[in-house]
Amino acid sequence: MIQLKNLLYLKDLRKDEINQLLDLSDHYLNSKSSHEFENLLKNQSIASLFFEPSTRTSASFQVAAKRLGAETIIIDEKKSSATKGETVLDTIRNLEAMGVRAFIIRTGDKDLFRPLINDVSPDTHIISAGESSISHPTQGLLDLLTIRQAKGAFEDLKVIIMGDISHSRVARSLAEGLDIMNTRNITLISPEEFKPEMSFFPSASYEEDPNKGLSDADVIVTLRVQKERIESSESNLSLEQYSDEYQLSEDKLELCKPDAIVMHPGPINRGIEISDRVADGKQSVILKQVENGVAMRMAVLTQILN
Repeated sequence: MIQLKNLLYLKDLRKDEINQLLDLSDHYLNSKSSHEFENLLKNQSIASLFFEPSTRTSASFQVAAKRLGAETIIIDEKKSSATKGETVLDTIRNLEAMGVRAFIIRTGDKDLFRPLINDVSPDTHIISAGESSISHPTQGLLDLLTIRQAKGAFEDLKVIIMGDISHSRVARSLAEGLDIMNTRNITLISPEEFKPEMSFFPSASYEEDPNKGLSDADVIVTLRVQKERIESSESNLSLEQYSDEYQLSEDKLELCKPDAIVMHPGPINRGIEISDRVADGKQSVILKQVENGVAMRMAVLTQILN
């Protein structure tokens, strides 16, 4: 079995490491008894430091830790000593002194993780729960799990990532994972305003026209417009204009293969990047992604802490 020290970027993992995490996640999902793993992390304390808002990722890690027998210490930035000027490193060092050895961190700071892992205790583990627009490794892993469950393999798939790609850490991590798993037909669909730096997506192609890009797709991952990361001067594209052209509607879904699956990392902006009928339709696996998120985060915590 693999032994992970930290999890910051999906691109740092090998194919066999990803496959082991996928297999372990499936094991947790298919287990007949929760007693099988309820003490795997007994008496272990995990700190959750979220410096950006989160619903699914934060709750999912908490549920995962509880099912493994660990306790989660939730540090609320607005009520913590960060408001008094304490650095993240000092917060971690104080929690290390209390016996905490794993830190789940979400940050908008692009320069936090790399120096941090060199300054914490050698016995401390850092797990990224999202880093600016750069990385969201556990989301990428749970997306890979969802795709494998539906399609069996990765090699011959056409995967579409559509939406605000330039500001999306989800898109970056999923593309890294698909590249490792040998998916060679990845198409990024967005207006020119949201086109990413393509050097971050070396195995993907770009298409501005969704009617062309969606043809014969096996997997469609829709992304919301990340208004919190966009300077007002960056785009003149209105949400109404965006939804008219780039919303995944039933008509656009018909361009894809009949058994194509629809994914979304959440939160969904209904009526903008995806219609209600598609989000709640028979091809949607959006809630399956949420379920898989707990199992995948259980697998990550187990491989790092057990």
